[in-house]
Amino acid sequence: MKLSAVIQLIDGFSLQPAVAAEVSFRLNGRPYFPLSKASAFYAFSDLDDGTYQLEILCADHVYFDQSMQLQVPLREPLAASILTCLLTPSPLYAYPVGTTLIFGHIVQSGAQRQALSDVDVTATYQTARAKVKNQNARSFDRGRYDGSYALVLSGRLAPETAVDLSFKKNGMTSVQKQIKMKSGTRQCVDIEMH
Repeated sequence: MKLSAVIQLIDGFSLQPAVAAEVSFRLNGRPYFPLSKASAFYAFSDLDDGTYQLEILCADHVYFDQSMQLQVPLREPLAASILTCLLTPSPLYAYPVGTTLIFGHIVQSGAQRQALSDVDVTATYQTARAKVKNQNARSFDRGRYDGSYALVLSGRLAPETAVDLSFKKNGMTSVQKQIKMKSGTRQCVDIEMH
């Protein structure tokens, strides 16, 4: 057996190995079953030399599906050839208590109020030490959670921090909204877009 590629899945919130992630893989559009190792490492073997498109599909939808390229053969040394895949948490992710979190639902205005997926959500704010931060998320596209989003604000916030929110999607009018937040709280912000 010839080792062709190694990836490690990392939880995009905790930045730790995503050991609990329920994932499957597609290589150039076909199911592939790599060897699962400790600490969310996956080993791919006996692949011909070339470039492959790898899809990482999250069965429990706790993370957004990801896509990346694999280049075979491996570079030497082996440690330099391990690819890291950062899994972006979806709105279904179980954020720990004390996380500063903005969440909500995005719909298209009108009688049907259709849920909008793939809306880019950006929060701009200052930490308690006046450091400007930008955090990004996008709305989900999974069944009853269609149009849902969750956005984590990192860093310690002042007691009444102004957060500027921006919601953008091609073909729609962008929406801007300002809210007040403090560290460790959660706030629901539902949005209609035209």
